Amino acid sequence: MPLIIYSMNRYFITLFLFLISQSICQDVKWPTSASHFYSSNFGENRDDHFHMGLDIKTNGITGYEVVAVEDGYIHRLVSNYNGYGKALYQMTVSGHEALYAHLESFTPILEKVWHMQQTRRRSYKVDAHFSRREFQVKKGDVIGYTGNTGNSFGPHLHFEYRSSKSEPLNPLTMAFDIPDHVTPIPKKLALIPLSQGSMVNASSLIQTIPLYRDRAGVYHFADTLSVFGDFAFAIQAVDKREGGNNSYQFQKAELLIDGRKQFELDYTKIPFSNGYAAKTMIQFDLKRQNLGEYQKLYRLEEHPKTSIHSSKETGIIRMAPGFHSVEINIYDASGNKAVVRGMIAGTFPMTLGAEEILRDDKVITLALSPKRGGLPIRDAIIYSFTPYGYADQKVEILHAQQVKKDLHITLSLKSINNRILQIIGINQLGGMVDPFHWTSMIQKTSVLDIRPDLKISNTERGIFFQVDLNQFVPIRCTIKLANDNTFQSYPLVQIQPNTYLSELMSHHSVKDIKYVDVELLHEGITRETRFHFNPKTSGPGQETVVLSNDKNCSIQILSNTFYQTNVVWIDRVKEFAPVNEGFHLSPVYQLQPYNIALRDTFKVGIRYDRDLADHSNLGIYYYNGKDEEWVYTPTNNNRRKQILTATLNQMDAITIIQDLDSPLIKSTFPADGGRYQLQDVNQIIISVDDLISGIESEEASFDLMLNGNQVFPAYQPIKKEISYLIEQPLSEGQHQIDFKVRDRMGNESTEIIYFSVY
Repeated sequence: MPLIIYSMNRYFITLFLFLISQSICQDVKWPTSASHFYSSNFGENRDDHFHMGLDIKTNGITGYEVVAVEDGYIHRLVSNYNGYGKALYQMTVSGHEALYAHLESFTPILEKVWHMQQTRRRSYKVDAHFSRREFQVKKGDVIGYTGNTGNSFGPHLHFEYRSSKSEPLNPLTMAFDIPDHVTPIPKKLALIPLSQGSMVNASSLIQTIPLYRDRAGVYHFADTLSVFGDFAFAIQAVDKREGGNNSYQFQKAELLIDGRKQFELDYTKIPFSNGYAAKTMIQFDLKRQNLGEYQKLYRLEEHPKTSIHSSKETGIIRMAPGFHSVEINIYDASGNKAVVRGMIAGTFPMTLGAEEILRDDKVITLALSPKRGGLPIRDAIIYSFTPYGYADQKVEILHAQQVKKDLHITLSLKSINNRILQIIGINQLGGMVDPFHWTSMIQKTSVLDIRPDLKISNTERGIFFQVDLNQFVPIRCTIKLANDNTFQSYPLVQIQPNTYLSELMSHHSVKDIKYVDVELLHEGITRETRFHFNPKTSGPGQETVVLSNDKNCSIQILSNTFYQTNVVWIDRVKEFAPVNEGFHLSPVYQLQPYNIALRDTFKVGIRYDRDLADHSNLGIYYYNGKDEEWVYTPTNNNRRKQILTATLNQMDAITIIQDLDSPLIKSTFPADGGRYQLQDVNQIIISVDDLISGIESEEASFDLMLNGNQVFPAYQPIKKEISYLIEQPLSEGQHQIDFKVRDRMGNESTEIIYFSVY
């Protein structure tokens, strides 16, 4: 009996080891012979989702073999105008799911199944599921051919490697081992103040700094950094690979302060349920200002914790006074590591004064004295500005001498001629002192001669008011948040000679206000300018309606629109991108805050003039700054109330445009009147376009008949191309194609094509 037990135990151990080897040790085959290069990798941020796989290059052409990466079976076949286009899903013996997308075609047997599904559904769109017994495949078996179908910007193979629960995994760490010896490249660093009173380099605004690489390959901060209050880091960094010019998402990043890990990102697994949080992973306000994509090395409490957030820490930092070391390590999927190092001074707010103590015909000496804060001034950085507010140059300090707590600096007299100096002191702890502005110019301009401009900026933690002057006058600047009965005054700080900024103010500070009065005071003369501002405060769980000053544009915030409390308002725009197509029928309104990542959608409305009530094909369009075009959004028209309404997912500029133009049928193959050899006509290709409302990627947008029989063509929305592979060879003689295309407004174009084959 003991011998039998031993034998059975050995049998189960052998079986267990076999199953383990099948699940985690099977070699995964590369899915195509087209190339081993890819244009996009796993985890790249696409604003409203993450890229969940590899886009493998196919040399700009279609038709390369696609092979099964492991043993298993095809369990799903789909075709669609959008998304993955024609795609196959495979369950593998290791328990993973593999996706092969944007295919031109499947293997002959799967193509037959696909056509049968289309005939049965009477649709190009197919979503068919199969059991494990129906379409079994071995590793290396051909299952399809690379293409350019669906939402594809060019021929390639999109490949995903997923868990048994269909959660996307990083193929470069979980499936393939591709040689790579190129380290990631950190480019810039952003420091983000996150609480009232927080300062980075003596500023309450986000600061971005370049990084430079030393001979050993280590990256360093390129500027002095000092902080006070709560702040966080964001990094602009890309991965590279030898043999290619593409930039990729890195695999992992970790932030260490004084040797202790404060935050970590890890792009190994991203469930689809995390996709909606993609905007929260980047410093969204910097991206909206076209300043680049910075990935957050922190997470705000109200933002969701995703699988990418691999540490418990939030990354939000408050430093004690003194110097602290910072290290940021960035890894790619092959383990190559880039290191960023720097020192940050934890400090506290300080101010200084400047007084002229010596001058001759060549130089001038200023005494810089600490005011609030009181620490000795050990260094200074000086910039010169023109009277109209333009930064001129960094001013060279010819000589500097410490005198007790003061710093005496000597400058060339030429550097101050008709200029205003911005003096930024460095205190004994290495912290930056609030900027001080000094000039010896004889002031000829009165406060009554200048024109203030008001800018308002919402952030995730509060709101800023900024006043810009068209020319320099040494004024004291105050804003008053007012309605018809009361007002509250707030002093502004001079951050540049012609620019004044409020402290970070609570979102609730603008409750019930109608105006912002800007008060400028100089030499006993006061000038006050009123700006209309009618905002509302809204946040999670709240529904709020906001109107423009002219009452013709509205925003309806829904309970799930925001992650956090925000100030919402509407600006009527004077200068905007031109509307080159269609009839422009309303003002342009900029919805605010435009720089905040939204959790979900909101509704907008624009009221139109009574004389447009009988006009058709009116739509709300938003401006896509990336593609520099006005884009139609599905619009409802309430003719009785003369208002258009739509749903958006981002605060953009919006307006009304009328589309009365039919779509364009740009070219066809076969062409009308064409004569072709029989073997040359095996498909129909029709190129279309619409310059205003566009063509919806739906079957309702097209009708295609071949010799009186309805067929179900493919549509490639990026190329704007209709295509149909003719299943049975055509007979000799004349044939007819009937084609209709409709735009989103229902405008229609029709073409009848007669051609002959012989």
